[in-house]
Amino acid sequence: MDRLSQLPDDLLIKILSFVPTKCAVATSILSKRWLSLWTLVASLVFEDFSEEEDEEINEIHVRSLSQFVSGTLLLHKAVVLERFHLNSASECSAREIGLWVRIAVDRFVRDLKISFCYDHCLVNLPSRLFRCETLETLQLRRVILSEVPCRLSFPSLTKLRLLSVKYSDDGSFSRIVSNCPILDDLVVETCHGDNVVTFTVNLPSLQSLSVRNTVRESPPDDHLFVIHSQSLKQLDIVDYFGELKRIGNLPKLYEANLQSMSYHANVLESFTFVRRLYVCLDGEVLLLADTISQRLRHLKLSTYGKMSRNLLLHLLKHCPKLQVLKLQEIHWRIKWPVSPHTRCKAEEFKDPPPLFSNPSSVPECLSFHLKTFGWKCYKGTEEEKEKEIVLYKPLRSLYIQVVVPGRNGC
Repeated sequence: MDRLSQLPDDLLIKILSFVPTKCAVATSILSKRWLSLWTLVASLVFEDFSEEEDEEINEIHVRSLSQFVSGTLLLHKAVVLERFHLNSASECSAREIGLWVRIAVDRFVRDLKISFCYDHCLVNLPSRLFRCETLETLQLRRVILSEVPCRLSFPSLTKLRLLSVKYSDDGSFSRIVSNCPILDDLVVETCHGDNVVTFTVNLPSLQSLSVRNTVRESPPDDHLFVIHSQSLKQLDIVDYFGELKRIGNLPKLYEANLQSMSYHANVLESFTFVRRLYVCLDGEVLLLADTISQRLRHLKLSTYGKMSRNLLLHLLKHCPKLQVLKLQEIHWRIKWPVSPHTRCKAEEFKDPPPLFSNPSSVPECLSFHLKTFGWKCYKGTEEEKEKEIVLYKPLRSLYIQVVVPGRNGC
């Protein structure tokens, strides 16, 4: 503590900005000098992940959190608020959240996050937030937006996270996104009852897009994403319960991650320009080989069932510049119940039949470029494994790792 006391106030305030606000406030009991240092910290992060099963105790806990946040904002003296984060396991008052956000906006907040861990929480965001000129990062998680005004503007917003948000109407999402002229990073996670049928993204500035649909609901919601962005460089789609039908031409796409249980064949045609690709395929390895980019440098491929050696070599012949190859065989999947009265059960994938004879020549990437090769959940015999290693052995600089299935299943 003596060494810390020798540091200037500006440096101590900077140090306090890296810890949760509750810890920063606790330093006020150390000495008179520390009494008000936390009030000058330009970052307020409120975290509360405890959830009581007893309703009465939980209500007291929520009231205590609300009093702490309100009291902190009342005593806080920093003119500019760089960051305001609220991460809570318990539901808070919609009116109080609106008040806290309004105070943050009045102090020129740049990074705003309102997040709830379990249940959705209604929030009344103030109208001035939707005209905030300083806001650069916004994240909303498990919130119910009571209203999104028709006129809004986020002139400085570059990063937007809308995770499991329930909107007031079908046009709310589009109104928010279309009024972010310099937005370059967008993450959208759908949820049951979000009141949006079509998610439209028309942003020339967008460079990174992540779409997630990972929660199974009954009955399922039908969501349609319409994306117009020729500047997109990174695309991440995780959709375990929907169906991907088409992805348009993306000439500047550099990296793509596609994880979906069901999609049409023409989806893979959109990845002809990528250099880094992570894709999960059921039987479309041949189509991937036909449409794969000559520029591809990094490929992470998950297949349902066993990946034959000859099929792999056929794929590699279409990747002459490949430097990193990581394979994973998935032999089991969870079969979801058709009704609430039936249980989930594990279903084993059948291995595909051999399709090719041994290639007449070694793929170019094996001779010159491949540096890393990994095969996770490999189900071949020891003899087959030795053959695979011998195939890649001439490459002295190649790092090889083959992992067989364990008890956890693959």
